[in-house]
Amino acid sequence: MCVEGVFPYATANIVRCGMNNTEDARKTILVVEDDPDMSELICSVLSSAGYSIVSVDNGEKGLEKAHQIKPDLILLDIMLPCMDGIEVCRSITTNDDTKRIPVIMVTIKRELSTKLASYIAGARRYITKPFGIDELLGEVQKTLRQNELTETSSERTYI
Repeated sequence: MCVEGVFPYATANIVRCGMNNTEDARKTILVVEDDPDMSELICSVLSSAGYSIVSVDNGEKGLEKAHQIKPDLILLDIMLPCMDGIEVCRSITTNDDTKRIPVIMVTIKRELSTKLASYIAGARRYITKPFGIDELLGEVQKTLRQNELTETSSERTYI
């Protein structure tokens, strides 16, 4: 689970990247990561940037939590116990209740076949570990903004 706090080497990057939109500060992000150190790092960075974070450590819990809380974004590892991340992503993006939740895969797997499988399953972005804090925050912000624009345009009625 997430531990509140800031990693000393991350502070400058978080301040520099900062949240441009105060509405983003209230967004909820579900982190599905089985490595406790990586989970703590991701949660600390995002929490310090003002996001509300929920963290689970396996695929089944991730899918269950996605249905329960309907987060604004999901950061999802691929190699997870109980259910792999690609299967979780596919389940989320094909279910009417959760299909609008954007998913970013965060994984050590660099193979093109894995990236393609992730995108086919419905992932919006793919970040490989190790990653920079600026990269993580930038991808999160871009994905949230893109989803917001998509939702706004789909709500418009044209006459």
